[in-house]
Amino acid sequence: MARLLFVLLLGSVGAKAAIYITVTGADVKKAKLAIGQVHPLPDFQYPDPKLAHEIHTQVRSDLEFTNLFEFVSDASFYHLDHPKKVYSVSFDEWTPTGAAFLLKLGYKVQAGKLTLEGLLFDIPGRKKIFATRYQYPVQQYVRLVHTLADDILKALTGERGLFLSRVLMICKELRRKMITPKEVYISDVDGKNVFRLTSDGTLSLSPSWAPDGKHISYTQYEARGRKRGTALKWHNLSTGNRKIISAKEGMNSGAAWAPNGRKIAATLSFSGRPEIYFLNPWTDGPPEPFSRNIQVKRISGEGYQPSLASLLFDVEPSWSPDNTKIVFSSARSGNPMIYTADLASKVAQQLTFAGKYNATPAWSPRGDKILFAAQRIVEGNFDIYMIDPDGNNLARITSGDRATGRKVNSENPTWAPTGRHFAFQSNEGGNYAIYVTTLDGSVKRRISPTDKECTSPAWGPPEG
Repeated sequence: MARLLFVLLLGSVGAKAAIYITVTGADVKKAKLAIGQVHPLPDFQYPDPKLAHEIHTQVRSDLEFTNLFEFVSDASFYHLDHPKKVYSVSFDEWTPTGAAFLLKLGYKVQAGKLTLEGLLFDIPGRKKIFATRYQYPVQQYVRLVHTLADDILKALTGERGLFLSRVLMICKELRRKMITPKEVYISDVDGKNVFRLTSDGTLSLSPSWAPDGKHISYTQYEARGRKRGTALKWHNLSTGNRKIISAKEGMNSGAAWAPNGRKIAATLSFSGRPEIYFLNPWTDGPPEPFSRNIQVKRISGEGYQPSLASLLFDVEPSWSPDNTKIVFSSARSGNPMIYTADLASKVAQQLTFAGKYNATPAWSPRGDKILFAAQRIVEGNFDIYMIDPDGNNLARITSGDRATGRKVNSENPTWAPTGRHFAFQSNEGGNYAIYVTTLDGSVKRRISPTDKECTSPAWGPPEG
């Protein structure tokens, strides 16, 4: 993986830095931002206009994806954006442009290394917010820009980790006609730097991130003598080392790492029915049963719903960010619906009651929302929905039944670390692909390769 070689804060942002843009949900008033051209630094004798243009384009693309900015036209400040004034700004001259913030950029290339200096100014406040110098190998300029964009987001909103996080997905080749393997891939959040992690020639499923961003898990089918079974595997991204966490008879899937990294919640079916168990990824201890021990509150009145082992069908767990609850899909009351369960009391409540099939819930890193996919009875396609953890404020996010000519499925939502974006799989283009989007859908991008069919995205934490 690409690594940052050098970062120097020339004008540091302290621990008590001001928050310039308050982000409380999907709807944020956009701030006007002027992005200057990428000018050669004073000691750079051999400018590369193509590289400068590519850097500028990538900066704008990243900041557009935040959905926080309205961009000031280059023409309105062209006369102010002078190559010899990379380090200085006249606030009186920039005020008429209407920009709330100004980003000035300078670069040089020396011995195969790209140095980029970024200066961010608060125009109405008449002050410099920060000045930062980055140095990467020149071929990794996209990663450098992602780092700059993350620093801008952190400085203005207090959020971090959007662009330095990554997305796991399961992909298979489209050009091959026969049954093809499904392997684990990893990608930047904009679809660049796609890399295949596994080459096992088998069916891989349900990738998941450890909170440290250094380990992942996934399920694979593998041979066991004359039979084939599933194995839940742990994978170290730095070393490539792998080990089996669980390979019991039946399902070993749907793993979700606890926010503290000490446990994995997974679905196992060796008892005869799919149930959620806790596993320790670091030791070889036995699985700890969870979902068979919970009690579900009645929909109305006091007491609990009947809970019998013969009714168990509990899958796809996701942890609350405070490590105290789990959301999951269960068919114990008939059709699969979404439930939350408190880990301490082992008391659960049913959140959803409509539709044919509710699945793949994902708890927001902010703790305030849960995304899930639901199949409506009449339309028949899957769409993404959002609901509060207490069951209120149900909202439909995608509308695949409105597609022209056919119904589109949108499934398997997974949150970005900031809690304002998510990734999901959709067949809107024909074959399944991975898309990332804002909660309001105003910004959406395909990030999976066009020569592959990809499913099961998992958006990870910022790269360590």
